[in-house]
Amino acid sequence: MTDVMSSPAPPGSSDDAALDARIAWANETRKAVTRADALCEDGSIDQRFFKPKKVVFATEKAKWNDDDKENLYRGIAKHGIDPSSWRKIIDEFCPGREVLFIRIKASRLIGSQGLNRYHGWSGTKEEMIAEYNRNKAIGEATGCWKGGILVENDHGHAMEAIRKRDAEEEAAGIVPPGKRAKKH
Repeated sequence: MTDVMSSPAPPGSSDDAALDARIAWANETRKAVTRADALCEDGSIDQRFFKPKKVVFATEKAKWNDDDKENLYRGIAKHGIDPSSWRKIIDEFCPGREVLFIRIKASRLIGSQGLNRYHGWSGTKEEMIAEYNRNKAIGEATGCWKGGILVENDHGHAMEAIRKRDAEEEAAGIVPPGKRAKKH
């Protein structure tokens, strides 16, 4: 086998002609399928197109701390757990945060991956801590307590335990959080 690096083709050989033909074909194809501002006049790629137009420095977001946690407690107490309330909570209590980030933190405060059970519910900090402890008890009893939150498994053990707990509480006259009216 011939080593291409040690024995280059002489200039003007058929290899150069074949390469030139391929380059010409590539340039013509690019002209047909690539945006004009990304190409030079001959169809070759304009490298300046791919350079950043401006340099953006990433700012490091502040780490989540106890003050942020308290603000989220206050935000949930005021606006409740509702898809429409996350933006209000961010604007008023947690500026600079993203909706998904706040939803995840709210899941951790309540101890439940599924916030849909709490739709429309707003509770005090003490009520949220109590709900966290209730969810933790179910999670530990069913083996569904993962990473500090109650998660559902394939067998539905967590949901079964929640339904059982809610039925027992309703029988005792206690309204489960997800069935309470929104406070406002």
